Amino acid sequence: MATRKSPASAEKKTTTRKAPAKKAAVAVADTVENNLDNNIEKKIPTYNEIAILAEQYWNERGRPFGSPEVDWLRAEQTLHAA
Repeated sequence: MATRKSPASAEKKTTTRKAPAKKAAVAVADTVENNLDNNIEKKIPTYNEIAILAEQYWNERGRPFGSPEVDWLRAEQTLHAA
């Protein structure tokens, strides 16, 4: 038995589709990768690097007694800014 189609279903309906989300995901992945590359280039100072610079600052100040935190914090700030 033959099926009957209504005139409305016989016409081809046009639908709008959204663009695939892959392009947006790729753009986000590229941005994240670029940020990671930038963070890798910014080297995190090691304990020894901070200690060496803090000692240099301490020597420059004339080796005063007490308050080594001042030199340590200054060395950390200097190395993190670089």
